[in-house]
Amino acid sequence: MIGMKRLRGYLDGEDPKPAAAMFGLNAVDELDNATFIWLGPIIAESFDKGVGAFGIIGVLVLVVAPLVAVPVSLAADRRTRMPIALACAATWAVFSLASAAALTLTMLVLARIGSSLGRTVSYPVQLSLMADFYSPRVRAKALGVHAQANTVGAIFGALGAGAVAHFFGWRAAFVVLAIPTLLTILAVRKVAEPARGSYERRETEQALPFREVFPRLYAIRSQRYVWFGGVYLVGAVLGSTLVLPFYFKETYDIGPFGVGVIGAVAGLGAMVATFIGARIAQDRLNEAARIGVRWIASVCFAICGVLVLFGLAPTLWLAVPVLFVLFALFGLVSPLLAAIGTLIAPPELRSSAYAIGQVIWLLGAIPALVIALIADRLGFGWAFAFAAVVLLRGTFHLLTIARYIDDDVARRDPEHVDTAARTDQDGSVLLLETKGLTVSYDGVQVLFGVDLRIRQGEIVALLGTNGAGKSTTLNAINGLVEPDGGNIWFDGTPITGEPPERTTARGIVQAPGGRGIFPGLTVEENLRLGAFLLRNDKALLSSRLEEVLEVFPALRPLLPQRAGALSGGQRQQLVLAQAFLLKPRLLLIDELSLGLAPVIVQELLATVRRLNREGVTIVLVEQSVNVALTLADRAYFMEKGQVRFEGPTSELLHRDDLLRSVFLGGRTDVPLATA
Repeated sequence: MIGMKRLRGYLDGEDPKPAAAMFGLNAVDELDNATFIWLGPIIAESFDKGVGAFGIIGVLVLVVAPLVAVPVSLAADRRTRMPIALACAATWAVFSLASAAALTLTMLVLARIGSSLGRTVSYPVQLSLMADFYSPRVRAKALGVHAQANTVGAIFGALGAGAVAHFFGWRAAFVVLAIPTLLTILAVRKVAEPARGSYERRETEQALPFREVFPRLYAIRSQRYVWFGGVYLVGAVLGSTLVLPFYFKETYDIGPFGVGVIGAVAGLGAMVATFIGARIAQDRLNEAARIGVRWIASVCFAICGVLVLFGLAPTLWLAVPVLFVLFALFGLVSPLLAAIGTLIAPPELRSSAYAIGQVIWLLGAIPALVIALIADRLGFGWAFAFAAVVLLRGTFHLLTIARYIDDDVARRDPEHVDTAARTDQDGSVLLLETKGLTVSYDGVQVLFGVDLRIRQGEIVALLGTNGAGKSTTLNAINGLVEPDGGNIWFDGTPITGEPPERTTARGIVQAPGGRGIFPGLTVEENLRLGAFLLRNDKALLSSRLEEVLEVFPALRPLLPQRAGALSGGQRQQLVLAQAFLLKPRLLLIDELSLGLAPVIVQELLATVRRLNREGVTIVLVEQSVNVALTLADRAYFMEKGQVRFEGPTSELLHRDDLLRSVFLGGRTDVPLATA
């Protein structure tokens, strides 16, 4: 009871029981893993194998297990998670016993794969549960408790495995250390399932189809770099861990019990550092997520140096303290590394995000295997130096994550996600919102924090000269370019970074000012090509084509003609017709009147008004002030990648400082109406 009270205080009053339960599950899975790692030399010796072969076994285990984690995690994102976590624990307990009974190397490999299946599948589920058990203000601390279990399990696994193996052989160690898993399952089975998305808003109320899970997660910028960076981090850690016991055995002739003691001593450093790191991580995260990630990167830079020093240690008395420091540094960052994923991934996709990451991290097997082979051929000093290089590469990915993570965390800000409450000050429903939108081309920034608020059913003009960032803004909304920073919400759903085919499917369609046609195709072929989303429903496509020709009757006699033979106005009508085929909710029109005669422009304006009356919200990019202000209710005025004005068009007409300086080069002798 005293321990639970202290844990409750550490968690700022939140319920300590779930943390204790997840701690137990995480700790017992580490017992089996530690047994295999620290007894690796004598296990390999019993099968007459060396460090290289042992490394290959570890890589095989790494490769197979995550492939099963993905479907199970997809199920965990749709069903109750506690039974899945308990089933995983039972799986690794059974295969731990199978490891003890393995009589051939093949049997051992199969047993280790089975045991790893349980651990690998369980980890994403456990983290998803922890994120819903605890609020963001204490989540890093709670995950620190969870991460502490790895250290505790590793310490007791190292000591227990070493002691049992010393007296009874390595097979007995697997049998004895499987017992705590079975007892933990019995103790944890009554823990209640938390509500999914208790503390962050879900991005989708309905479970996504499998084919949409990866694209949705990949569109989250920092999530991508968590996956990519994890390849290097996993490679460095796995490779170092595989060769570590061989290093002590072959360099200093340390037996299994001695290696277990060294592992336990190093684990004590990680244990203390994990609690310290959890507090530091929570403080950094409460300030800003990017600050926490940068702190991880700074510690990882230090780890790179310590890895090199460890490989060069001339004596055992220096190697052990350096290993202690190395474990402590990893302990410092482990809570925050776990917390990052819970902040980035949507609650309904957290298990899937971790599981997909584990599959991507399979690529880490390549540098891990190289580390093991280097240790076998060139020596341990070179192996740990190469591990440091691999880790250094992953650290630079962490710095990239820091660029994006604040904006990606803001994706689920309730202010933007709760669509039922998304109304503007006058009560109008907001259909589109951008906040802090920044975009660069080849390192040259062209948008600087663009904020837009587009109400449902209105026509908004986006004004400015060439180079002001108007088209780039439309392209970022439609997914043609990816923002460096900021976010975009459509109907309350974050769409930042989604590709054009997904934004189009949502109802955002862009009409690129007469440039969206294929001159060599007929008008009818252009229309059918523009309706690519309807290609599998021929009846619906035919119905939509007829609707479009009623709205654009001038195109009917032109259907068999090549689009390249059309006039400028006819081309523009064809572009608008292509857009209307898809029944857009938001139509982005880029340069409606460019190069067209006034009489043609008036016809197009009438068409745009007709589309708007059909319920289409329109954002119109224009250089012609008169055209835009005649059509639009509100206007945004951009200059040099920034919004300098937002408001009713009637107010913009009185802003000579903007219109004259930009459109007339600062001249005051030209009437504004000619602009």
